[in-house]
Amino acid sequence: MAGITKAISVKQPWAELICLGIKDVENRTWKTKFRGRVFIHAPMHPDKTSKLSKEREEATAHIEEFHFKNSAIIGEATIVDCVQNHKSIWADKGEGIWHWVLKDTVFYNKPIENVKGRLGIWNINLEELKQNGE
Repeated sequence: MAGITKAISVKQPWAELICLGIKDVENRTWKTKFRGRVFIHAPMHPDKTSKLSKEREEATAHIEEFHFKNSAIIGEATIVDCVQNHKSIWADKGEGIWHWVLKDTVFYNKPIENVKGRLGIWNINLEELKQNGE
């Protein structure tokens, strides 16, 4: 956790699937040149339109229980690449979709709660969060 200063907000259930090492790409409509470690933030509102395809359901069948924390930093990952047309079952297909390739994910047993997210890749100061009681 030390040294990480960037974060991305990813709606649930996708945020948890990333942190558990199941979802290996994050789908965005814009590419990023950023490579490195980021906190995974689950915003207040989940993705109510999310549906799992049969292939994706099979990939998550072994999970006994989801935690689905919101307004919290629930883990971390490393962005190692940004490509189009990734072969992952989690890569949404379509014009203009970029796949941020993620590795070395960590799911926090105790998330950092009451954190407001932002758009894009954003800066975060953990010391400030601790001082504000968040």
